[in-house]
Amino acid sequence: MSDSEALHDAALAGLGHLPESPDGPIRCLLVQPCFESTNYWNFVESARAIGAKATAPPLGLMTVAALLPETWQFELCDLNVRPLDEEAWRNADVICTGGMLPQQPGVLKLIEKAKADGKFIAVGGPDPTSQPHIYEHADAVVTGEGEATIPIWLDSWRDGNPRGLFQSERKPDVTKTPTPRFDLISFDDYLHVGVQSSRGCPYNCEFCDIIELFGRVPRVKTPQQFVAELQTLYDLGYRGWVDFTDDNFIGNRKLIRPLLEAIKTWNEEHNYPFVFSTEASINLADDTDLMKLMREVQFRYVFLGIESPDEETLIHTQKRINTVQPIIQRVRTIYDHGISIAAGLIIGFDTDKPGTDGPMIRFIQESGIALSMVGLLSALPNTQLTRRLARERRLIDSNHQWLSDGSADYELRSNESKDQTISGLNFVTQRDRLEIYQELRTIIATVYSPKAFMDRVLDTTRRIKIVNKHVPNGWEFRRMFRGFRTIAWRLLSDRSTRWLYLRNFFRAALMGPTKFEYAHTLMGSYLHFHGQTEKMLDALDVSIDFAENHAAYPRSVQEMHRRLGTLPVVESPADASPVSATSHAGST
Repeated sequence: MSDSEALHDAALAGLGHLPESPDGPIRCLLVQPCFESTNYWNFVESARAIGAKATAPPLGLMTVAALLPETWQFELCDLNVRPLDEEAWRNADVICTGGMLPQQPGVLKLIEKAKADGKFIAVGGPDPTSQPHIYEHADAVVTGEGEATIPIWLDSWRDGNPRGLFQSERKPDVTKTPTPRFDLISFDDYLHVGVQSSRGCPYNCEFCDIIELFGRVPRVKTPQQFVAELQTLYDLGYRGWVDFTDDNFIGNRKLIRPLLEAIKTWNEEHNYPFVFSTEASINLADDTDLMKLMREVQFRYVFLGIESPDEETLIHTQKRINTVQPIIQRVRTIYDHGISIAAGLIIGFDTDKPGTDGPMIRFIQESGIALSMVGLLSALPNTQLTRRLARERRLIDSNHQWLSDGSADYELRSNESKDQTISGLNFVTQRDRLEIYQELRTIIATVYSPKAFMDRVLDTTRRIKIVNKHVPNGWEFRRMFRGFRTIAWRLLSDRSTRWLYLRNFFRAALMGPTKFEYAHTLMGSYLHFHGQTEKMLDALDVSIDFAENHAAYPRSVQEMHRRLGTLPVVESPADASPVSATSHAGST
């Protein structure tokens, strides 16, 4: 039986009423599942400080609404903002939901509820695309990019077959993507609003699933098309922070430049109503003209996937782009263009050396990157890393069972009670995993101690050269004032941060209002990091105890080979050719 037939039969078991055709006035409830709040990536405390309830609205679901027939009537319920509206649930003809791996438990609960209530439910998004079998009890699993797959689902529905698995390998033309339905949300609920100008990334990082989901040829919206999205936000009354959710904003610089020029012109005509953030590869620092243009457009933050300060590790994981110039030099070049940096760093690579915590801590402090998110390497479904680890018989499933036979029947289940940052290492590690857990614990405890964090804030505030053209309107100013008051009160009330806050407050104030606002905003993010750090340290203690006293899987590759009675052979991720572990970089 095919995957599509199995999903179809599973859906029929909990059959919900559905109109015969998708072309009528169908009532659709879009439901955004919860993100795990105890997560370094979820700045809920920062949102609450300004009176918002969540970090960002569900751009994916708002785009889905724009792709579905115009005859449909939509209501969007974000469970990160408010409880499920039971009346809207009862009245809906179709429930649409989905999301990423951290939302998996929430999606499965919605499917279970839909089956119990006899409601038709369709799911989609990155995790259902990577692991459709996990969602087999949904009526429809619509994978891939909506522009390609939603029409397939609707056509099948018109033919009398609305249930099953709907797939497409096609990478759609994003220049035909409609403007997301921003009118379905309340801007008051969110810290910032997301937009997307491109999809895909040209690089080939071994652990990354973006290139598997969206391809290595970045596709970019037209300048006119994207400016129309900004105009929609403007016309709806939104002002302030807009985040580009692109996989790599500069993946296709040839097409991004004219888009930035169009935004620059639009900004000038509308008196700079927005400030922007995005995600990019670190070679942004090598393009001075592009950074100048981004500064003119009012880009304030960029997220960089730095991964590791160790060159050998970057080469091993196929991230050579990060080795062209010294990373700290590139970081400071970006600061010189008025753009602040958030960074993702990973521990647990095969080439990590004993004592990785020391160089990682030094890098974070010397770079001054206040928002440095350090987490454990995770083997995500359908990545080069996972395929290699399966061949090396190193994968560990979600039930902590070692797949010693090299089985390809691998799935990644998300545990809603466990932080995503420390839920990695779902494989037999090259060195003793206890060392890795303990090193991560040291990194987190050190770089998110009050003094280390506040020192980075002050260091970066001194270095960064912001050119501010954005003037907040009344709505923004009220949010900013509330945030200022909340941050000041909470940091002054805490004995561990009181004097550090006052030090930074007065020193930043002497640097001028723009730098003061920047420093105070960064200090406010400590409200999030402080609480999250405490939870992570507790969770790491649990992981350490489990690995040391309860786990049935091997704690290192060396132990794995002792159990298997085999020679220690691994593969090079660059060419997948076997090499002896004695010559493999970083083996111990």
